[in-house]
Amino acid sequence: MPDAFVPTSVIVFTPAAIHAAAWVALLDRQPGIALAGTAPLPATVATLTAPSRPTAILVDVTIPRPELARELVAAAPGVGLLFLLDALDLDGIVGLVRGGALGCLSREVDPPGLVRGLIAVGRGEIVLPPGMAARVLAALASGQQATAPPDALSEREAEVVALLARGMTNKDIAEELFLSVRTVEAHLRSVFAKLGVRSRTEAALWAVRSRDQAGHR
Repeated sequence: MPDAFVPTSVIVFTPAAIHAAAWVALLDRQPGIALAGTAPLPATVATLTAPSRPTAILVDVTIPRPELARELVAAAPGVGLLFLLDALDLDGIVGLVRGGALGCLSREVDPPGLVRGLIAVGRGEIVLPPGMAARVLAALASGQQATAPPDALSEREAEVVALLARGMTNKDIAEELFLSVRTVEAHLRSVFAKLGVRSRTEAALWAVRSRDQAGHR
């Protein structure tokens, strides 16, 4: 978890009362999670946000709904959205990420995997199905140009952002590069400043565009 004393606040968005009750039973005692409540409407979400702590919204709907992602982002800016999907369809996931979602997981994910995903999107990290992250980011970056030259970053920063483009969390990147999570976070802050981006998604898209442009030279 990001901080033992600051659990991730989780809001469950679901129109079905029976599903809301089931989610409360599952998530209420999960480590690293502080359940803030359930919401049947986007307008309800804003009343449950906790500005002082990382917050995630678990979105339990039957089909990908990009317009819902946009409504939830408008209702709770800066809160991470994690959609739970019946089917992992590339076009559906791309639409949700374009709408502002940070994460999409299959309904077959186990509770520990779901908790890790919620904590990660609460920190602003990208959470996508294994094997699909690169395809999703490539689809999002298609036809666009990198806004900063490839040599804008140091060698270590470039390594970090390349792993980011594979859908890795800060913890994954730290383990891959034998760094601490805090060091990875520091590198990412520097990357954001150098590239003039505001989010991990924008930095990951820059990495994909930069790689594709290099491949066409």
